[in-house]
Amino acid sequence: MRKKDRKKALVLGVGNILLRDEGLGVRVVEHLNRRFTFPEGVECVDGGTLGLGLLPLMEGFDRVIIVDALSGVAPGAPHRIAAGKIDQRLSPVNAVHGVGMRELLAVARFEGHEPEVVIIGAAPLDTSSGIGLTPATEKKIPELARMVIEELEGLGIRAANKAGEGAAGARAVHSKGPAGDSGKGAQKKRGSPA
Repeated sequence: MRKKDRKKALVLGVGNILLRDEGLGVRVVEHLNRRFTFPEGVECVDGGTLGLGLLPLMEGFDRVIIVDALSGVAPGAPHRIAAGKIDQRLSPVNAVHGVGMRELLAVARFEGHEPEVVIIGAAPLDTSSGIGLTPATEKKIPELARMVIEELEGLGIRAANKAGEGAAGARAVHSKGPAGDSGKGAQKKRGSPA
């Protein structure tokens, strides 16, 4: 693919929504798609549990922002792992959904398509069978979404939000929402559409 034909950025949420907090990456992407529109050349995709099946989704992009539940990182605050640190910071299999990010990126390099990758995520608290994030993990969704929007802004990409522009809009929508509602209450209190 010629350089001028390449797309700008892919936001890829991965995880298994049937294993509680393991679905964090998917839930962050759902959140972003509900609240933001992205310019041409930027896609925000639910990659689910595709494992090596994610490779075709990544082809043609200069930048890939992967959002995932991460093992091998300290619990608590969300984490950003830059491209050069992925091999050092992540355990060989860093997620319950199978193929870890290190393996996925190694295969991408082997096949000759290696976009610049950043991983954003948080340690899961509960990966037992069940649908729905734990309340503590759900509270991290706005912060992880803000980190993704800021990552895009660092690339010169602005995502439009009805409550405001970019990362500032992401903070405004979620700053006063009740615990566990991902900011929906804050939107309704201000009279803005859900």
